[in-house]
Amino acid sequence: MKILNRAIDTIKLFYTQRNILITLIIRDFKSRYFSSFIGLPWAFVQPAVYVFVIWFAFTFGLRAGNTATGVPFAPWLLVGMIPWLFISQTMIVGCMALPEYAYLIKKTSFNVSFIPIIKIFSGMIVHVIMIFLVIIILIFSFQIYPTIYWIQIIYYLFATFILLTGISLFVASVNVFIHDMAHIVNIITTMLFWATPIIYPFTMLKGNYRYIALLNPFFYITEGYRYTFIEKVWFFEFVEMNIYFWSVTAFIFIVGVFTFQKLKADFGDVL
Repeated sequence: MKILNRAIDTIKLFYTQRNILITLIIRDFKSRYFSSFIGLPWAFVQPAVYVFVIWFAFTFGLRAGNTATGVPFAPWLLVGMIPWLFISQTMIVGCMALPEYAYLIKKTSFNVSFIPIIKIFSGMIVHVIMIFLVIIILIFSFQIYPTIYWIQIIYYLFATFILLTGISLFVASVNVFIHDMAHIVNIITTMLFWATPIIYPFTMLKGNYRYIALLNPFFYITEGYRYTFIEKVWFFEFVEMNIYFWSVTAFIFIVGVFTFQKLKADFGDVL
């Protein structure tokens, strides 16, 4: 209960100091690209190139055909890759969030728990850009037009944010004391990429191997994007899947908040 109250207090603080948070998110987003020669346009060029390569490869090159449900493989893969890129990159970037903002940690008026959140929202800006690029491709290349189901992308963005918040709070705080955390997260994301049905359909898994996907909360997100844009399925149609995902996400969130609060007092001394 004490951890839950801390989480609620943190959410309230996010709202009351939202202007500061927005300023830091924009600054973090700009710092990722303004340090390069081209600058801010990289935020649009990188997603556009990645989306174009996948579209071209599986439309004109590999020609993978359709999935078991009759959906062309190219848009099916593209839609599933978008959330995974956001999740994996945010997990890795989140590890180094606190050292990057070490100058803010010793300021008593600044809430340190903002820092991992800044990284999530900064990455979400690029993620939203990629979603719009994918929508354009779906419409003009595959004649997949908007439906009422597309509005639930807001729900999946929220679900992804809550999951990433718990993960980022945990890895960011632990990385201050265990500097190998970034390498560990990199290995874990590689393993999860192949354990999550992203480049292969869930139906290919047989018997107990299906639990590899079902026990992975990232599968809920990647499959949810496909339900939204491709397969026209509401998220609430899978009751067990929803219960499991939110149970796991709540656990990860509580562990992340607890770990961060427990270690926060020593951040200034170590950094």
